[in-house]
Amino acid sequence: MAVQQVVPVTCPSCQTRFNAPIETIIDGQDVAMKSAFLQGQLNVTQCPQCGLTSPLGVPLLYYDLEKELAFVLVPGGLSMAGADQQRLIGDLTNKLVNSLPPENRKFYLLNPKQFLSLETMAKAILEADGITQEVLEAQAAKVKLIEEFLRAENENTLKKKVKEHDAELDKVFFELLTASIQAAQMEGNQAFVQTLFTLRTLLAKWSTQGKKVVEEIDAELGVMYLKSQEDLIERLKETKDDEAFEELVAAGYPLLDYGFFQKLTAQIDAAVNAKDANTANVLTNLRSKILEVKSRQEEKSRAALQKASELLRQVLQSGDPPRVLAEKLDEIDEAFFAVLAANIQEAQRQKQNQAVQTLELIGNMAMDLLQEQARAKTQVSQPAPTPQIHLPR
Repeated sequence: MAVQQVVPVTCPSCQTRFNAPIETIIDGQDVAMKSAFLQGQLNVTQCPQCGLTSPLGVPLLYYDLEKELAFVLVPGGLSMAGADQQRLIGDLTNKLVNSLPPENRKFYLLNPKQFLSLETMAKAILEADGITQEVLEAQAAKVKLIEEFLRAENENTLKKKVKEHDAELDKVFFELLTASIQAAQMEGNQAFVQTLFTLRTLLAKWSTQGKKVVEEIDAELGVMYLKSQEDLIERLKETKDDEAFEELVAAGYPLLDYGFFQKLTAQIDAAVNAKDANTANVLTNLRSKILEVKSRQEEKSRAALQKASELLRQVLQSGDPPRVLAEKLDEIDEAFFAVLAANIQEAQRQKQNQAVQTLELIGNMAMDLLQEQARAKTQVSQPAPTPQIHLPR
């Protein structure tokens, strides 16, 4: 269970106020989230005005049911009275406990061990995982090896380095490389994601253990990486289940451009020229099915965004936003927040500060109503108000 909420932030550089999403509860069994937290990549925000990137000093609860761990991070720089701090910790533990099935509600979750810094808490988590200083040093060596591979001038040089370090390219190495890909995804750094993924693909291809290990890791994580448009075509060819086909089209949507259909059409033409009528028919039907599913998904997305835009318009024109939001609470979804975020970005671009403040206020009200609804369903006590956060200078 990872819990996200939105908090108000003031940039220490330009004093711009904006809202930022934060993670407040981390499940130690969520490999990607745990890795991002241990690397200090969670709860880092960027000012939309001046671009300053800074960590947010917010309380965070980490738990691991298998290891019976409950840790809470209360950053030393967070200016809060003791009573307020305990109320925040109490809210986090109550929210966690009430989200779990009765058999998992253990006392230790209500009495988490407190840490004042990410470093000390991360060390305790790693120690609980049985990771010694020697293990950390070995992992650091593998990280340096990844960096060395990234610096390779060309594929021939990289291939030679892979051969030299083949014995070191084990499961731990590929787990670290995969975690780096996931961390880059969380940061929204798509260019680096593609670079790391390409590296992983080549290393898996050229190393002795790589292909098998990568398949094991992806299966354990339940993730699907699409290497290229050609890879997507091959997967769509092999997929027989309609639901899995639609999921694949949705996952590969960014790849479904003009170039994708050019490649698929080229395969159809090649089959026709080879007088392979069966393959040509299969590929033609595949192209039609992809276009149909893609069109249906786009229409569904457009309808959701139009509905969300209309809801936002009603809220803005109502004169009583809290009432309209409360009445339409069941319509507030991801599409609504996507439309709201797009409007905020456009208002910021046009330097319409009053509009930005109004839209952010609506977002905060919507989040508060959803959180109240969630608390009512789980019978969680009312939390203390989220404090205004000032980033460290």
